[in-house]
Amino acid sequence: MKIKTDNLRGTVDAISSKSFAHRFLILASVADTDTKIIINEFSNDIMTTIDCLRNLGVEIDINENEVTVHPSFFQKDVTDINVNDSGSTLRFLLPMISFLSQKTNIKCSGRLQDRPIQELMDQLKLSGLTFSEDKLPFTVDGTFHKIDFEFPGDVSSQYISAIMMIAPLIGGCEIKLISRLESTGYIKITQECLRLFGVESEILSDKVMVKPGALKSPGEIIVEGDWSNAAFFLCANELGADINVQNLNMDSVQADRKIVELLEKINNNRDYCEIDISQTPDLFVILAVVLSQKCDKSVLKNAKRLRLKESDRMQSTYDMLKSFGVNCKIDGDDLIIYKSEMKPAVVNSFDDHRIVMAAAIASIITKEVEIKDWQAVKKSYPSFFGEIERLGSDVIDR
Repeated sequence: MKIKTDNLRGTVDAISSKSFAHRFLILASVADTDTKIIINEFSNDIMTTIDCLRNLGVEIDINENEVTVHPSFFQKDVTDINVNDSGSTLRFLLPMISFLSQKTNIKCSGRLQDRPIQELMDQLKLSGLTFSEDKLPFTVDGTFHKIDFEFPGDVSSQYISAIMMIAPLIGGCEIKLISRLESTGYIKITQECLRLFGVESEILSDKVMVKPGALKSPGEIIVEGDWSNAAFFLCANELGADINVQNLNMDSVQADRKIVELLEKINNNRDYCEIDISQTPDLFVILAVVLSQKCDKSVLKNAKRLRLKESDRMQSTYDMLKSFGVNCKIDGDDLIIYKSEMKPAVVNSFDDHRIVMAAAIASIITKEVEIKDWQAVKKSYPSFFGEIERLGSDVIDR
């Protein structure tokens, strides 16, 4: 795909938060009664969660942007599910599937087979589940029972969220954190979702507690706008665009709401800017583009976990910047960036949706870009190229 951009101007409605949507769909599947969920964008990941839940016996109706989930009260004997390349679907469903199916065969695609789930599997084995293999594809069997859960805080926050979401089915639980908690914002999203379904929880420095209580459907939920995807347009404004992003909750618990604060920090530190990305890893790629144009020298710190995303996102971001002619280097878990003149380029997306979107936004500066494997954007934002085309880009060979 080739993109030619003079500038981007107009208004965008933020798409529904993928993080909230996954959690609402799963909680609604085991709640007391039907739940209507309003979602304005059905990404591949969200459809994967819906398809898996359907295979597990949950009846889900879709009428335009309305999703009605009819909870399942019966356990299937054997189920086959394909989580595709959705890490959220896999991790969130692993503890839950034993309540919906006695035996579940799980397969995947893309890099997901190589992405980490070992710490979660170890806890689930202690909880009574068995796995036919150590890596996907595998079969999950066994009966789940409550244990004293514990996780390192610096592994995937989705492990903790996954256990939090099955806590109401086991009379509540306590999750011990044996190191500093990273990506706290995603745990807070799970906490907020549980609260809407009538279950209270508490996040402390050394543990997460979910109090006993049944999941009670709130009836109807409108999924709030996604700050991580909206960040691409907000960052575009820093490169000269004029885009008004609507449908964002300014009081959201989403950690990526911090993009507003981070852009202000960048503008106030043009000589040197240092950003700890450990709590907002999804902002890494687009911030790298902005920093290359705004600050003489900048450092995106503590990006270790980005090596385990849809691509090795530290390396793929470095490669993208280099393609554009940006002077940068990797130093351990940090990416060091120097202000550089960006030039038109052919960018390898490494099948990573965030690389695709960041490269497209960079065309505001380069005026044109060619993106390989652009279809990766469908993972989170299928209508993205339609939006930038409407805002002023010329999108060729889509």
